[in-house]
Amino acid sequence: MLMTSGGELESKIIDALYRGACEPAELDRALGLILTLFDGCSAYVGEMDLADPAGTFVIGANKFSDELLARYPQFAPIDPFPAVVSRAPTGTVISSSRAFSRVERDRSPFVNEYLRPLETEETMACAVASPAGRSAQFGVHRAVHQSAFGDDDVFQMERLVPHVTRALQLRRLFNASQERGQLMTALLDRGKAGIVAVRADMSSLFVNKTARDIAAGRDGIGLSRSGQIVMADPHASKRLAGLTAAVLSGGAGGIVRTSRPSGKLPYVVLVSPLPAEIDVFSSARRGILFAIHDPSRMTVSTNQKISNLLHISPSAAKLVHAIIEGEDLKHYAARAGISMNTVRFHLKTAFARTGTRSQSGLVRNALLALNDLGPYFPDKN
Repeated sequence: MLMTSGGELESKIIDALYRGACEPAELDRALGLILTLFDGCSAYVGEMDLADPAGTFVIGANKFSDELLARYPQFAPIDPFPAVVSRAPTGTVISSSRAFSRVERDRSPFVNEYLRPLETEETMACAVASPAGRSAQFGVHRAVHQSAFGDDDVFQMERLVPHVTRALQLRRLFNASQERGQLMTALLDRGKAGIVAVRADMSSLFVNKTARDIAAGRDGIGLSRSGQIVMADPHASKRLAGLTAAVLSGGAGGIVRTSRPSGKLPYVVLVSPLPAEIDVFSSARRGILFAIHDPSRMTVSTNQKISNLLHISPSAAKLVHAIIEGEDLKHYAARAGISMNTVRFHLKTAFARTGTRSQSGLVRNALLALNDLGPYFPDKN
């Protein structure tokens, strides 16, 4: 498990990732913090639009300068690692030292001509869930004189993957909020996010069912009588007000994370301009779009899938799901209202059923099962 300092660093990384959805400088900061967490020499996160190369988005830190990223397309055809990563189930973290033998790496033109001139060799990466027609990856490198990535590193990266995935989802929504057709799709897709749209005078234009359901849950976010978002966390409320004012003054918007009385992971709220030319909002000269995401949403159907796939009890499945979502054992015990002895019992049962001995191995098995067989278990919600 992570040490306290590591947990604090991980929290800072998650904050920066979500802010990076619409503030590129924050994504740069997240990568810098990731380098510290993994003692790496470079890192990258990016998404490629297979139908529109101009839509490709890649950000690198440290040795991955803009110049080196610009050179990468020349070497991409001989880079063997992305193919290995892409063949693995989404969310599975792989290190190059385990994917390729020392002989294979020593003979690789890509390693010798691109990585080693950067004094870099070892890579740890994974494919990140993205829509059809897009490909996303997240990775970290270590220098030639450093040790290879181990099980603890793999487990730590697997904890970050869900947050990287959601940050990219938010980024897509942020960009889509400036495009007519994509915004309409986002607004009508009510199952994925709570959507609230307001005019410049803060009067309500649109509130979807998911937003109303979130407000009805009384877990840190509510709606005023006029349809405006209200946050119980005073710091989050202050930031929301600041971003709202900034958007009305012509700003791009940003991200707010607000704590929840239930103890679940904070809600993530995207604040962005609402284009006046959208048909359903044609009466608004200026407006604001709020999109509410629940990173820790733990649906009954997903817990049931884990229970069925791993042949474990529903209680153990809830614990496994919490670990996948990056929740530590003590926090889960407090939220679930159970003792640490009960948590350890469920964890021991999950280890026995899956033939694993560590949380990283358990997470890996669960993710493999969910990606490979999960689609055959239909959602119930």
